[in-house]
Amino acid sequence: MAIDPEVISPSSKKGSRAGRYFPKWAIYSSAGVGIIFIVGLIKTFLPLIGMAFLLALIWSQSSTNRRY
Repeated sequence: MAIDPEVISPSSKKGSRAGRYFPKWAIYSSAGVGIIFIVGLIKTFLPLIGMAFLLALIWSQSSTNRRY
């Protein structure tokens, strides 16, 4: 049940929150979309980071001067 802003004075605690109603489904759905987005970014960048470290290791091993 929403509170009418005209009934409660704006100086009270409930009056300041009366006009700021945000539905819970919007909060939960935006959190779900955010989690899906973050998981997608991790799935995209984690193999790229791994390949970069592997290439750096190969490059460092191939560029050293070894005398046998």
